[in-house]
Amino acid sequence: MNPKISSAEWEVMNVVWAHSSPVTSATVYGGLPEKRGWKQKTVNTFLTRLVAKKVLTVTKLGNTNLYAPRLRREQCVAAEGDTFLKKVFQGASGSLMLHFCEKAQLSDYEIKQLEQILELKKGGK
Repeated sequence: MNPKISSAEWEVMNVVWAHSSPVTSATVYGGLPEKRGWKQKTVNTFLTRLVAKKVLTVTKLGNTNLYAPRLRREQCVAAEGDTFLKKVFQGASGSLMLHFCEKAQLSDYEIKQLEQILELKKGGK
């Protein structure tokens, strides 16, 4: 499954993923940054779209909708990464890595992690 999630929908999903149990639309609304200036109805629209895209499930509890992730964050990140890689770098993952390594400010820890990954890749040839 490769859902197309907009930037705004990512913000909504990040609130849902941050909770360990199903959430109401009011909880999602309360968890979003105030600077967005969204109304509750806007958040409800995003939740409805995410259910239609099969990223969220919805369960009725009386008059209240409870939303839970159908997909883990890691699944959506992987799908988004694949789409970005194909769109921007024509699938050339090496070019993508070189680009980001050149542009990014990396901590010593991140550099060490990258070195370990590259060593594993060398050994796996």
